[in-house]
Amino acid sequence: MVAKFFSVTHGLMRQTWDNRAITWEFARRTLHKKYKGTALGMLWILALPMAYVLVFWFAIEIGLRMDRGDYPFVLWLIPGIFLWRTISECLSQAGNSVRKNRGLVTKVSFPLIAIPQFSVLSLFVAHMGVMLLAFAIFIAAGYTPTIYWLQFFYYIPAAFIFCLIAATFLSALTAFSKDLVQFIRVMTQTLFWFSPILWPASNLEGTLGVIMRLNPIAYLVEGYRACMLYNTWFWQDPGWALYFWAFIMISGVVTIYVWNRMSRNFADVM
Repeated sequence: MVAKFFSVTHGLMRQTWDNRAITWEFARRTLHKKYKGTALGMLWILALPMAYVLVFWFAIEIGLRMDRGDYPFVLWLIPGIFLWRTISECLSQAGNSVRKNRGLVTKVSFPLIAIPQFSVLSLFVAHMGVMLLAFAIFIAAGYTPTIYWLQFFYYIPAAFIFCLIAATFLSALTAFSKDLVQFIRVMTQTLFWFSPILWPASNLEGTLGVIMRLNPIAYLVEGYRACMLYNTWFWQDPGWALYFWAFIMISGVVTIYVWNRMSRNFADVM
């Protein structure tokens, strides 16, 4: 069984490498198609996350008169909201990518594993643009880049891997059930409020704090803020980092198993 698993894993990795040009091309097409015909075009990539930030900033700091004290609240929101927008789209959109691209599923020669991959890749190309906007806002606000910003070379790939595994797993399941699409939307909203996006992780202590740290999204959100605001290194909390990567490895194994079992039947259920 172990030998078969490694054989399947090697096969998926080989497909990914051999079809990398197809993945990039479809990621480009997906991004272009999403904003084609709109007045702002690609500017929506930047406008939507910024609108979310401003809405929550007004509601929480102006309406409820709450702030973060140590940092301007709007700047504290930006890393979490910008990352969350990408993660939520990966769960809700890329997580339904096989069903949405049923036309590709029925093509005999098309590599199925590329479907969730180009869906996630297109979202992270947009995410890179959004993060450039975040950098510009911080610099304009007087927060000059520090050496801690280099950690984005760690956290962005970590977020990409998490989203790719989640999208691949969910897209395999949603191909068989439309009800799961609705369930994912509900769970996405639940994860938003359970993750430290609008509230600081330090607010939870004891058992609740431990439960919160089991959420891999919390690790990524706090990591983004560590780069831009907290000025701490990811290795300063090795326990949380080890847990995150253990979660990624176990989730990856489960995802490979599920994808291998279900992908062979995609064409029959589409």
